[in-house]
Amino acid sequence: MTVKKIMALAAELCGRRDLSDYLNNVSAENLAEQERDAKTLLQCYNLTENEIALDYLPLRRTQKFVSEGYISYTEFEKPPVEILSVRDASGRKQTFETDADGIKVPAGALTAEYSYRPAVKTGEEEAEFNAKGDGRLLALGTACEFALFSGMMQEAGLLDKRYRDALACACRERGGRLKMRRWI
Repeated sequence: MTVKKIMALAAELCGRRDLSDYLNNVSAENLAEQERDAKTLLQCYNLTENEIALDYLPLRRTQKFVSEGYISYTEFEKPPVEILSVRDASGRKQTFETDADGIKVPAGALTAEYSYRPAVKTGEEEAEFNAKGDGRLLALGTACEFALFSGMMQEAGLLDKRYRDALACACRERGGRLKMRRWI
């Protein structure tokens, strides 16, 4: 699903049909205001995707390397947040050490599994999360952020509850991490 479609759904969840129409190229009323709100909505989308990836449902990638004993972080296809495992050609786990610039590994053919941070998106790009229900999850989070940015506190409270419920469902289904709620 494209980011723009998720943004349009988020605008509808906030009760902003005018903004949704603008994002779907249906209407061009109040163009300057719609462009400003669309930029804000895109920022909210990027914040939401980043929050989900770093705190709840890590984005994972597996990549093959031929190493001389050190793999620089710049050699990874995506910038790694956490190295989850390193395996040799036969699939056995290997020990590794991380430092500021890369990871120290045994020499040879290796496969590294790591989590990464999503890139900042434009409206035309595809979302990093693409499992069933992820579009709705991202739209709910984006709508909640947008409502907060826009001063719609009552709507933000309702959207936050729906977002947290959808997030809990996604974490249960996919083995993500859900922070425990605590009473103060």
